Amino acid sequence: MARVVVVGAGLAGLASAVRLAKLGHEVTVCERDQHLGGVLGRVEADGFSWDAGAASTTLPAALRDLFRKSGRPIESLVQLEPITEPRRHMFGDGSVLDLPISDRGAQAEAWTGLADQKTAKQWTALVDGYGETWQILRKTSLEPPLHDKLSLRAVRSLKPWQSLEKVANRELGDDRARAVLRHFAAQGGSDAKLTPGYVGVWSYLERTFGRWTIEGGFGALADALAQRASERKINVRTGAEVVAVSTADGSVTGVRLADATELPADIVVSDIDPRQLYAELMDDPAAKKVRKKVLATHQAQAAYVVHLGLQEPVPSLPFETVLHGTPTVVVRTGGQAPAGHQAWSVLVHGYPTDDVLDLLVARGLHIRDKVVSRQTSPSWWAGVAWEGYRTARRRASNVSPVKGLYCVGAGAHPGSGVPATTLGAAIVADAIGKA
Repeated sequence: MARVVVVGAGLAGLASAVRLAKLGHEVTVCERDQHLGGVLGRVEADGFSWDAGAASTTLPAALRDLFRKSGRPIESLVQLEPITEPRRHMFGDGSVLDLPISDRGAQAEAWTGLADQKTAKQWTALVDGYGETWQILRKTSLEPPLHDKLSLRAVRSLKPWQSLEKVANRELGDDRARAVLRHFAAQGGSDAKLTPGYVGVWSYLERTFGRWTIEGGFGALADALAQRASERKINVRTGAEVVAVSTADGSVTGVRLADATELPADIVVSDIDPRQLYAELMDDPAAKKVRKKVLATHQAQAAYVVHLGLQEPVPSLPFETVLHGTPTVVVRTGGQAPAGHQAWSVLVHGYPTDDVLDLLVARGLHIRDKVVSRQTSPSWWAGVAWEGYRTARRRASNVSPVKGLYCVGAGAHPGSGVPATTLGAAIVADAIGKA
């Protein structure tokens, strides 16, 4: 049995903790804030409740595997629900596309109705082609640690040097279809010109596995993980900021807290920004090479999020609406509201120069006089921005060259988002193994 300290209680940190506790390790979680779950949380005011960060996910099997491998099935604590409404796309020319999420034929019909059969065939063929991409990524980087070298066949298939922008321009003839594909870069805080084309695989994952939310909002997922941590007898310390990871001869020996408390550890799992970890929390010579690599990355741009409590009647929108333009604006309607009201979350991807309400009105959503509550989510760590395909190698590896040190979360492999961070926790648990 190893003594494990998990630094940070975001989704990836909690996921790692409960998996490792189930494997028989003695686990302590140190979180500097009082809230567990990181961006998995709620904003509550004036009778309204909104998801502070994530509100849905694809690859529901990743969450199901997490709860099954840490104890009881996820359904014993929260209910995953499929999002059955299409995602609405509103374009600058005034056209509107309601694109079904998980239905190949219905997607083709939607594109035919908006544009023509040629566009529908191009979109369908592109998404179909990402099926092979998914299999390669799953086998080489999403289930095992990232392979040092990919086979020539895998490289030829992934074509990592081709940007998402280039793929969109080559494979899709309609500007609106290109905008929909580019959105998979924008929602991760990156530029499509600098994002590898294979990132479009998320279009295939949504169509194949659907998109899912949680009854009562994604904040319930943080509650469920906190309960699972309690069931697994994990020592959770809130208000406990880790200021140093102690090492000796290239191996971790523990952590030091801001109040000078020393916690001995055989294993440290970090769920904080890897740049902070390697630059500020440790100076072991074994980390010199990885420190240089990680510090060469830059933070992805987090969405600016405003939560609105609205008095009905308001425009009828599905779970998610993308307002294409500069900046891209996403409206989520899944919040909880009193009778006669709705709870919207507005995410601005880009650098907002106008007030959120001005942006909505300019895109055709006239709800200014309906606002009865307005709240803002705090900024969160959005992971690493794509700056070309080499970014994948600069992102912190799950297994550190410092013995006993592991990295998970948005800044580590395989990236940000609920599926990726959950898969990263699984990689680390498998690498550490049973007690």
